[in-house]
Amino acid sequence: MKIKKGFTLAEVLITLTIIGVVAAITIPSLISTIDIDKRQAETTIKKTYTAFNDATV
Repeated sequence: MKIKKGFTLAEVLITLTIIGVVAAITIPSLISTIDIDKRQAETTIKKTYTAFNDATV
């Protein structure tokens, strides 16, 4: 008699649930961090553009 090795459906579902919960907690904080970085970059570009404009006038 051969013994089959593998995961049961319950184990797979529990693992996917845990991954889903961790992703639901992590993703919003990552998105807000990216948004903050984007705003900081936009502000820096605007300041640089203004400085170049003032220098050429």
